[in-house]
Amino acid sequence: MYNIKTNAANYEIRTIEEGIFRVRIAKGEFGETLLSKYNILQESGEVEANVKGNTVELGGVSVEIKDDAVVVNGAKAPITITYDGFEGKAYNDKGFTLNVTMTDEERIFGLGDESRENIARRGTFSRLDIRNIASYGPVPFIMSTNGWGLLLNCTYASTLDCGKADNNLITIAAHKGQVDFYLYVPKSHDLKDVLALNGKIAGTPIMLPKFAYGYTCVLNEQTNAREMLFDCLNFRREDISCDMVGLEPQWMTKHYDASIDKKWDDDRFYLPGWLPENQSGPETFMYALREMGFKFSLWLCQNYDLLWEEERQCGVRAEKFGKEYTYEGASILDPHFACPMYMDGLTHRDVPWFDHLKKFVDNGASAFKLDGAFQVNDHPDRLWAGKYFDDEVHNVYPVIYVKQMQEGFTEHTGRRAVIYTPCIYAGTQRYAASWAGDTGGGFDTVIAMLNFGLSGHSNATCDMDVTTIEGVHYGFFTPWVQQLTWRTWNYPWFMRDEIKDGIKYYSHLRNSLFPYVYSMAHKASETALPLCRALSLMYPDKAEYDYVLNTYMFGDSILVSVFKPEVTLPEGKWIDYFTGDVYEGGRTIQYKLPKGKGGAMMIKAGSVFCTMEHTRYIEEKIPESYTVNVYPGADGEFTLYEDDGYTYDYKNGGQATTKFTLKDEGDACTLTVAMREGSYEGRVKAEDAPLSTPDINGMVDVTGFKVKVFGAIKAVELDGKAVDFKVCEECGYSFFEISKEDHEKAELTYKITK
Repeated sequence: MYNIKTNAANYEIRTIEEGIFRVRIAKGEFGETLLSKYNILQESGEVEANVKGNTVELGGVSVEIKDDAVVVNGAKAPITITYDGFEGKAYNDKGFTLNVTMTDEERIFGLGDESRENIARRGTFSRLDIRNIASYGPVPFIMSTNGWGLLLNCTYASTLDCGKADNNLITIAAHKGQVDFYLYVPKSHDLKDVLALNGKIAGTPIMLPKFAYGYTCVLNEQTNAREMLFDCLNFRREDISCDMVGLEPQWMTKHYDASIDKKWDDDRFYLPGWLPENQSGPETFMYALREMGFKFSLWLCQNYDLLWEEERQCGVRAEKFGKEYTYEGASILDPHFACPMYMDGLTHRDVPWFDHLKKFVDNGASAFKLDGAFQVNDHPDRLWAGKYFDDEVHNVYPVIYVKQMQEGFTEHTGRRAVIYTPCIYAGTQRYAASWAGDTGGGFDTVIAMLNFGLSGHSNATCDMDVTTIEGVHYGFFTPWVQQLTWRTWNYPWFMRDEIKDGIKYYSHLRNSLFPYVYSMAHKASETALPLCRALSLMYPDKAEYDYVLNTYMFGDSILVSVFKPEVTLPEGKWIDYFTGDVYEGGRTIQYKLPKGKGGAMMIKAGSVFCTMEHTRYIEEKIPESYTVNVYPGADGEFTLYEDDGYTYDYKNGGQATTKFTLKDEGDACTLTVAMREGSYEGRVKAEDAPLSTPDINGMVDVTGFKVKVFGAIKAVELDGKAVDFKVCEECGYSFFEISKEDHEKAELTYKITK
């Protein structure tokens, strides 16, 4: 930590690690934001930097305090950050204005789901304040094609003028708070590496359990237990791959019950009165759900004062460091309060919110849908934890909510939580998934999803529109898949044949892609690179891609186009997954939809990735073998991730990986399959899996592989010996097998002659 004092202000510069600086500016004492106090933004520590005068240098990046400005020289072009308009004093801040210079060619991305009009932020004005419908997920993070990023550490509402008033100036303003921001400057100046650095502070996307990457259907709000079971039975009878169903507010005795006294509705979801309330045995409807292989989610709303629990946790942490924690400053007087400390009639300040939900988890709830109700609202008359005004709490409250839900679920079960919310701010990605709120599944939600990806949040989706095949196509190519029936009857079996058959086809396709999707989710968890990627993120030198909003990369190898006939293909060759047609990239084509399909699915030449035979649900069985899909034409690689699918053991090495490498040599290519590395234990309790398939998530022996090569091939060799293969002229692919025995022995390299 380096402190610099000038006539105008006090500066604090922390060097977290190479490429990450934290800058704080105050006229008096430094305060602490709730994002930092509650450990939502997390620092790994500090490393020693070179200091000379008012300049701090680390890893080739210098941060200099010059003429009361912050000058950064480590980006492609120097940036200067100036400030104005504050009277800094701890807990009595008067706001600030930051001005960040831009070069003429610079392009800016980020800000989350603040606007659904564009992903190119230059020339726009943004309001970073969570609002219902209008702005569900503003994230105070931006990054530049000049190789830097900035995360504003502030919970107060702020605005960001990105070159609208002045073409070469970003102006960030807040009515309260001190100047506090993280500056990211990677050596590579690559947008992907800026995201990775932000992930080290704000968190990388959480790994959801396996089943969450399948198909979730939230049932009609009038549904009861019997109807829910028969809806699940219909998914199985219709051979539609489905993993989870959800219940809306009707599951509770009191509609929209925000209290901690929730109960199952006795008429709709009867449980025998003589049973303990936390049971899920043969006497319950949950048992039948589990037997069919379904997980279920419960809708929640609440207006609880969650800050009492956060303050309590801060006290525990402070005591560990020998500091006494107090509620100093709790009696805050303000004219619009009837008394110094406002207390709502709902909160039990010594009872954590999640405590009353444990019995529903014991009943079998594997997920919770956190409605925007109440949490998205302003509460101008509320004093949170007896000390914080709502303008400081409003934006961070939804993050605290998912934090306590995720941590409570994990502490109670030892498993990963599936918590999903429409309300997003800095740090949400480390705790929860999201959906686009009550805004349907149309084209604007594509922009929201891409902007979340450009802000470090990957696990985003929408309420899939199943009234059109285009909506179905898009819905199944989101990071996780959700259909909300709400009070409609848009179940697949009630829809016209085109839609029903389309949902069935895409559910099988999504299910078969699970090894690929899950591996890409692991990559997102490690690097913050999202599953759904704007073309500008992957091809940042193409400024024209900033305006391509209907085409995106779905992981490393698959390009998806939705809602519009235009398909933008980057340089290289692209193979139509549905038809086998080959397209030369570097252009935009007018795509003709194949029968029964709702958009394009293109595979990049030079791709290799794993799929599996589709099942009724992801956890139905462990694949006896994976299919290795090979698309020659360039170099590529893929790492298959396997773990228990439920716990966080993978963070401590509890996972297995198999790396595949493809090298193109013109008339031939080589496919190298490395030996599987690592291991994991299956620790699935009996109540967490269908009784007919216990311990499905335990580690099994190395499987074999079926290799599927695009195009006709002439020969396959392993160590100079011929390998049997087949060419399917009808489907346009060639096939050969890798035995389990061969894969167990050593790394394998196959020469494939085209």
